This record gives sequence, C-alpha cells and structure tokens, in this order.
Amino acid sequence: MKCPRCSAATEQVDIKSVNVDRCTGCGGTWYDVDELRLLKDTESHGDYRWIDMELWRAREEFHPDTQDGLACPRGGQTMITAHYGKSDVQIDICGTCRGIWLDKGEYRKVLAYLDEQVDEQTVSDYLRSLKDEFLEIFTGPEGSRSEFADFTKVLSLLQLRFAVQHPDLTATLHSIRKGTPGAT
Repeated sequence: MKCPRCSAATEQVDIKSVNVDRCTGCGGTWYDVDELRLLKDTESHGDYRWIDMELWRAREEFHPDTQDGLACPRGGQTMITAHYGKSDVQIDICGTCRGIWLDKGEYRKVLAYLDEQVDEQTVSDYLRSLKDEFLEIFTGPEGSRSEFADFTKVLSLLQLRFAVQHPDLTATLHSIRKGTPGAT
C-alpha cells in the first residue's frame, strides 16, 4: 500500500496488538475500519474505551471538508477531512471503506484530546454517560460484552470523579463502610 500523503510505501506494524499500516516516509498511519477504535480502547488502562467517536452516526459533530482531500490508499476515492470529535485534530476518512489516515503525531493529539475528555467530566456528566452506556449494552454497535466493559469503565471513572469532587463525603462514607468508631 502507498501512503496517501507522500506516496512512500507503508509497512504493517503492531501497536498494542492492533495491526496498522505506517508510512516509511512521513510516519503517517492508516487504520482500517474499527482499528483506531480498538487501539483507543486499549490506551490508559481502557479509560478512553467508553468515548465513542462514531463519525458516521454523530452528524452534528461531523464537519467534513472534501476540498483537496487525500486519495484513499485502499480504493483511491477522495477522503473526507474532519475533526476528531470536538478536537482540533483533523483526520482523513474514506467514505467507502471507512478507513482513517492520521498524519505523524496526530494519534498522540487524539490521546491528549481523550485525556481532556476524561478530566473535564463532572459527576453529572459521568452519570449521563453511565445511563447511555447502560442502554448501549442492549443496543450498542460494539456488542454486549464490549458495551458492558464500557459501562464498567464509566462506573469506575464516576467513582474516582466523585471522590475528587467530594472528598469529605467520600471519607465519611469510607469510614462508615469500614466501621470506624464514632461514625454514624
């Protein structure tokens, strides 16, 4: 396969057990359908797995630009340039095979954006996400096992966010649970 950016050859590399194509010239990376999601799900102990960027379903967050788009390395069609979620990271997506091209360094920018998403969530945000993830166990596109893992990750992050936002209440609840003398 040839790189859509510089036309150099690509080589297959394993990144956290996900096989992707990396350009030997410019260092960009091609992700076949779902490979970027699978790789994202393994990062940071799975903290990002619940953050789904369904670029094809969330039309309100999908701001495509087809001018001067790259050619898909799989089929040659002009790819669409779009933002990854609400970030400033621009990715190139093939509308036919749904593969994604990231230029060198863009994957790290995607991870930084996901870090921000996790850090900016409030208890209320996580409660809403918990409800959404619960519903996706039954209706989600990834299958019930994967959607349940997303649900448990949000529950874990909710517990952590609650402890950070309400340390006194968390300490009181912890002391009650442990049976600390003087706890009511």
